[in-house]
Amino acid sequence: MPAIGTAARFALKPAAIGSMELCMQKEHEYADGELEASGHFEPLTRPEALTEMVAERLRNAILSGALAPGTHLSVPEIARQLGVSRTPAREGLIALEREGLVEPRARTGVAVIAGGTPDILDLLDIREGLEIMTVRRAAERMDAEGVARLRALFAQHEIVVEKSDLAAHVELDAAFHGMIREGAGNMRLARQLVQIDQQLRVLNSRLSRARGWSGRAVLRDHKAIIDAIEAGNPDAAERHMRAHIERTRAFQLQSAGQD
Repeated sequence: MPAIGTAARFALKPAAIGSMELCMQKEHEYADGELEASGHFEPLTRPEALTEMVAERLRNAILSGALAPGTHLSVPEIARQLGVSRTPAREGLIALEREGLVEPRARTGVAVIAGGTPDILDLLDIREGLEIMTVRRAAERMDAEGVARLRALFAQHEIVVEKSDLAAHVELDAAFHGMIREGAGNMRLARQLVQIDQQLRVLNSRLSRARGWSGRAVLRDHKAIIDAIEAGNPDAAERHMRAHIERTRAFQLQSAGQD
């Protein structure tokens, strides 16, 4: 199993429960892929919604990379670090299993998902079908205010691409798709896509180090999609979204194959 947080130790910083912050101290590399007894989390101190709090704390740690793919998660250790009983710790893990962020392991309990290229391909296939449905609905339903918000986000994205800031590019690309999903007006579909996006983020955690990305090509795709939505043309919106997703697929698979 991979180590937690490459060459880093995550210590706890006293703070209110609402902040839910992890502090990183550069110290040494863990080699056993276990939830370390030294602590990843602040204790939870409020009794309400403990299961949701546990799930949120773990989800944030997984998506930030603090808990790497393949990391074993122990119910007793989670309960100890968060200062809760084993029941909300266990139920929090069950919630994350439903979201596809953790998976059961024979004889070792539960671990952060750690699939390979076939898993990424499966998720990308599902994502493509759902994104096409979403953008068609958006072209039919999004109002002028929604289109204006997309164009404002696009202007921010242009600045980020000009600076070659890949991390910010990834965040703004996600925000772009989020706005389209909101404009489509189908929240169940949007929730499914959020879960798929989160799983891809974990499985393809090396994306931020990828080489050869083309921010300008992504911007061209986004502009064409916005224009089609504004024109109320679902067929054009689908065509441009499909091309955008294929470009994203190639980029993600490239990054998955890099060291």
